[in-house]
Amino acid sequence: MKFDIDITPKTHLIASTRRTDMYVWLAISELIDNSIDAEANEVLINWDAAGKCLCVADNGAGAPNPSSLVRIGDSDPISKSPTGRFGVGTKDAIGALGMIADVSVVRGGMFKSVHADFEEIRLSGSWTAKGEEREACSTDARGTTLKISMVDRKFNVLQQVEKLSKVFAPTLRNGCSIYFNGERLTPPPVVKVTDRREGSGFFEGKAYSWWAGIMFDGEKANGGWRTSFGPRMFEETTCNRSYGTGSMDIHKFYGEMTLIEPLKAEPHELWTVNKNKTNADELQDLLEAVYPEVSELLEQCAQEHSLTLEASLENELSQEFTNSLNETVRMRERRKLSDEKQSGTVIPLSSGRKRQKASKTQQGNGSILCPDSGTTFAIKFLENDKFGHVTGNRKANVIYLGRLHPFWQIFKDNKDVVRSQAMGMLVAHAVTTEDNDQPIMSFRVQCESANTMFFETIAKIALQIAASQACEAAS
Repeated sequence: MKFDIDITPKTHLIASTRRTDMYVWLAISELIDNSIDAEANEVLINWDAAGKCLCVADNGAGAPNPSSLVRIGDSDPISKSPTGRFGVGTKDAIGALGMIADVSVVRGGMFKSVHADFEEIRLSGSWTAKGEEREACSTDARGTTLKISMVDRKFNVLQQVEKLSKVFAPTLRNGCSIYFNGERLTPPPVVKVTDRREGSGFFEGKAYSWWAGIMFDGEKANGGWRTSFGPRMFEETTCNRSYGTGSMDIHKFYGEMTLIEPLKAEPHELWTVNKNKTNADELQDLLEAVYPEVSELLEQCAQEHSLTLEASLENELSQEFTNSLNETVRMRERRKLSDEKQSGTVIPLSSGRKRQKASKTQQGNGSILCPDSGTTFAIKFLENDKFGHVTGNRKANVIYLGRLHPFWQIFKDNKDVVRSQAMGMLVAHAVTTEDNDQPIMSFRVQCESANTMFFETIAKIALQIAASQACEAAS
């Protein structure tokens, strides 16, 4: 015997929807999508914390069937946007935020409303909601209003504004106005780049366009790709920013990829996005396919970033050495003067400063003014394959490192490694002055490690590390 079986979902499904971990900004994004689908150019979001109510209203054409916004699996059949594809986004958003949804629509001279109390639906076991339909009045605002009551989520409005401003940057730049509690969302500035490249094409029958370049110095954006789809940007992660960049350094690289779908797209023209439109299955393969067109740009970005890091590291460590070693000198002089227990004002003879009158100093056992030793240190990278050497005297010392040496090709951006090796070379070198044969530090070190065998060993170790890293990357 054959027969039909009713597989209408039980209302207990609502309980699992309520337990969703959907972010607040993502839930609100789904509601904004509805407004943009209805061709609204103004969206008003209001959050009443005291009343635990979130309201999203727009001036769009109005949903033809308001019940589609609360019926699971249903969507607007005449939507021109690619976002309303699965018929679950708005329902997920309502379930993630609250328990009661009220939808009101003014369209074609008619006013329609739907009231859905999901807690009542869950308890009754019946998927029913209350509706109303009448002629629109002059006081009825055109468009769609969705109010969610009994919201039990806590969130910071300023954080939501910041996040939504980034997510809906494409829409905001196209002239749509979105307000959150009266504050207008402003998209982040377009990232400024040099050597801009751009292109477009089809990937497995799906259209796309892109542009990319080298970020100007001072730009605050993280390097890598960003992707837009329809009215909003995909969720940005460290992973999808690095798609299609190989193992290249992306700190200076910035690109934007746009996934395009025709208004009446055939199935093969649709991108396979997830239900909340935060990513697409084809994105990684697409960006890897575009890699040959940006590989030269990525290499240039990596080189510029490496030089920027070098300069920053050189300056930072040079200042660090100068400050720390001069502080050692100052502490030694303080201890010496303290041991001598001199009264009054004591000025080290090597300072070159004039003595001050006792009346201008603090009273007591004496004030001690210890000037800097005046010794300066600097770290510089050279365009050669030498491990490093030190030059200088008691007043100025420079540690030179060859960026083409196998060791520095791996570790030149590692501050801790550069610091330790540079300090080791300083100690080994034990630079002295021509007068009095005094070392730059408080002791001299006789060290024969800076010989050919030592540097050859360092090079072999670096090459072994590089080979190991290459094998790991290949696997």
